[in-house]
Amino acid sequence: MSDNQQCTNHANAAEREEKEIRNHIHRQILGESDQVHSKEIWQRILEQADPRAIANALSTQLTHFNYQEVPSRKKCNRCC
Repeated sequence: MSDNQQCTNHANAAEREEKEIRNHIHRQILGESDQVHSKEIWQRILEQADPRAIANALSTQLTHFNYQEVPSRKKCNRCC
């Protein structure tokens, strides 16, 4: 395999890794991933992913999407 092919393969793998991290951030924010499952995923990400991919995914996902807090469905003492 040539150096150019290796570089392309590495770039593609880094892009896939970053996309997977961004997708997990998105699913977790939307509440599609429960806390236990998310914790396991984050432990795997932090152990295996390139720190640059993590930083890129966090900065991209949290900067470019308009996430808004959704009121909790739990009753509070101030309600009704």
